[in-house]
Amino acid sequence: MHNAQGTLIHLLKVARLLRLARLLQKLDRYSQYSVVVLTLLMAMFTVLAHWLACVWYIIGSKELSLNPSNWTVGKTRRPKA
Repeated sequence: MHNAQGTLIHLLKVARLLRLARLLQKLDRYSQYSVVVLTLLMAMFTVLAHWLACVWYIIGSKELSLNPSNWTVGKTRRPKA
């Protein structure tokens, strides 16, 4: 039973890849239009900015866990006793 479920999931993933290939073919047909190219560039820049923001957040979280008394928020988190 478990093997059949794994095969079904694999087939669904293959179907998703085929849909992606069809989408890429359609985009290739419409790539001559500047609006499509501009939209794709804006989407790429948005995704890149999101990834960089995620990396920046991870770096800040690690730094805060290693040095809780830093100059930005570490002194404001703990009330003075």
